[in-house]
Amino acid sequence: MWEKLLELGQPMNMPWLILGDFNCVKSPTEKQLGAIPTWYELKDFADCCLSLGLNDAPTTGCYFTWYSNSESNPLWCKLDRVIFINEWLEAGLLCNVHSSLPGCLSDHSSGIVSILDLPASEPKPFRFFNMWVDHQDFMATVENGWNLNVDGTVQFRLYRKLKALKGHLKAFNNLHFSHILVRAKDADLALQDAQLQLESDPENAAIRDSVEELRKKAVFLAEA
Repeated sequence: MWEKLLELGQPMNMPWLILGDFNCVKSPTEKQLGAIPTWYELKDFADCCLSLGLNDAPTTGCYFTWYSNSESNPLWCKLDRVIFINEWLEAGLLCNVHSSLPGCLSDHSSGIVSILDLPASEPKPFRFFNMWVDHQDFMATVENGWNLNVDGTVQFRLYRKLKALKGHLKAFNNLHFSHILVRAKDADLALQDAQLQLESDPENAAIRDSVEELRKKAVFLAEA
């Protein structure tokens, strides 16, 4: 699915959004009960959002949108979402979502999408944050933005590459550093949950690896 999204999204030159059941969470905090999702399980979705500059639409109502409806293996996950490209905001549009309880006909929440015009405002200048360089995906983001094939004069190619790089860095910042205080708190809570699991099952290598990854993430966000 991620390859198809990249194939469809990269050539588009207008604001667009996509919504539905992605059958995947974006972070450990989007899953309650069950095994903690690994970085490997989250990576493809995160990379796709980063490459296309996709952001989650602000959502009210239910946080978890799917329930396993199983007494033996109950799970709550955020599988359904609305995501839009950076150009959506640049075009002066705002998208809000209200997620309702699943009800009796489905184990997924229903979502009502509202599209509004943003009030006119001055465009925010681009800012570079030093904390970016410590992130493991920073150099790959820079390379992806800079490796744009552009024809024209040297000055024109430089201008287009810098503009592309700015877009990639904005998406990178939105993906990894937006709402940083909330992310830091969520990462710390996820680490605590994993540590409790490890305490009850100290021989579990998968949980040990998960604790180490979550610790690194929690420390990084706390210091950002």
